[in-house]
Amino acid sequence: MRKFILVALLSLLSPLSHAASESDFAYGYTLEVDGDGAIYSLPLPEEVYRGLTRADRGDLRIFNSRGVAVPHHIKRPEQRTEVAIADTALPLFPLYNDDTLASTPNGHQVHIVTNDKGAIIDINYGKPETNGARVIKGYLIDSSQLTQVPNALMVNWQDDMSDFVMSVKVEGSDDLTHWQTLVARTTLSNLHYGEHTLVQHRIDLPLRKQKYLRLTWNNNRNITLSGVGARFPAFLQEQDRQWSDFPVTDTDSENQYYYFDTRSVLPADRVNIVLPQPNTLIQVNLASAPTEKGPWYTRYYGLLYNLQFEGNELKTPDQVMSTTTHRYWRLQILSKEGQLEGKPQLRLGWVPETLYFIAQGEAPFTLAYGSARVGPMDTSLAQLLTLDKIQHQQQLIKAAQLGSRIELGNKDKLKPAHPPTDWKQIVLWLVLLAGVASLSYMAMRLYKQMDQARPSE
Repeated sequence: MRKFILVALLSLLSPLSHAASESDFAYGYTLEVDGDGAIYSLPLPEEVYRGLTRADRGDLRIFNSRGVAVPHHIKRPEQRTEVAIADTALPLFPLYNDDTLASTPNGHQVHIVTNDKGAIIDINYGKPETNGARVIKGYLIDSSQLTQVPNALMVNWQDDMSDFVMSVKVEGSDDLTHWQTLVARTTLSNLHYGEHTLVQHRIDLPLRKQKYLRLTWNNNRNITLSGVGARFPAFLQEQDRQWSDFPVTDTDSENQYYYFDTRSVLPADRVNIVLPQPNTLIQVNLASAPTEKGPWYTRYYGLLYNLQFEGNELKTPDQVMSTTTHRYWRLQILSKEGQLEGKPQLRLGWVPETLYFIAQGEAPFTLAYGSARVGPMDTSLAQLLTLDKIQHQQQLIKAAQLGSRIELGNKDKLKPAHPPTDWKQIVLWLVLLAGVASLSYMAMRLYKQMDQARPSE
């Protein structure tokens, strides 16, 4: 009895483990790599999302040529990315000291000719009153051709310019006659000492559209600029989205429900409904759920419409929502006279996620997916990808190409396997029954001994 109990306890401490193999998955793709990268990336195609069974993408693996799973990580992209605009070089014209030019009310005697678009095509400085050398006191900058408003000027001068620190002023005009101050005072510097430098090229501007700019300073330095560039603020751009349409899979006419089974785990963040006929206006509630039985979460409540008149079309705009991977969707018609003549379609907008994997082992690599019998793989690659060194050294990450699709197993892999035998529970019951049997045996022996010891009447 003691030996049996000891073996049972040792069994509890030695659970069986199973590493996933390619045969545990229904589908796969070959991956093409150049063989010279440490980490490879690949945007996930729609076919993969339609084959996955887990919302956490746990039924996806990357196998090397020896069938060993390598570390991987699926990263969700930002919904909007920051886009920088390149600096634009601006035409500039020097303005000279009024001591060497015939004086005018604004301090400069110049004659400027512009074309019909406002661009400066000729400038005449007039005749100097003396034979002295001209001293540049500022520059006229032509910004009339800019289509966007700059937020800064990048002022450049020759590399051999001697050291200086000077205060400058920036004015703006749309007609070259009336000027208004944009920057009353700011500093440009060009200082060098040993191996140290203090160079300030940038002048921040208010976001105000001006055809012409005037940059001036008051010291007696003859500063010659080599160029002026307009710098623009970066802007956020929406990611390019893919759209997938899904038909109705079931209806409930009594409650006016339309059900959709996407059979996918697409990371959707936009949704819309394609109405079956034009000139439709109905009140609806659109909800989604992770399972067929719910729970249901409302994604849109309001009007659906498709109105056409005189060749114009007015449709419900795409609805923005938090990213969801729910497979099941339900459209409920709330209008009393809301019966549709035909079946609507569900449209989901989504941005592909990026799959990263380490080129551990030898190629070819295989992307395997689609299984209800495996769980997520533990990996530290996600922590590695967040390091600044990895983000800035993009040469460590190379692009992989999707090859041909292959059948790894069969569609039975998409169905949960029969529940495995719970050996722990069986052993616990056996230990419990053995204990009960042992106690019963001891009780019976004790009872017989007491019965034999009892004096006869």
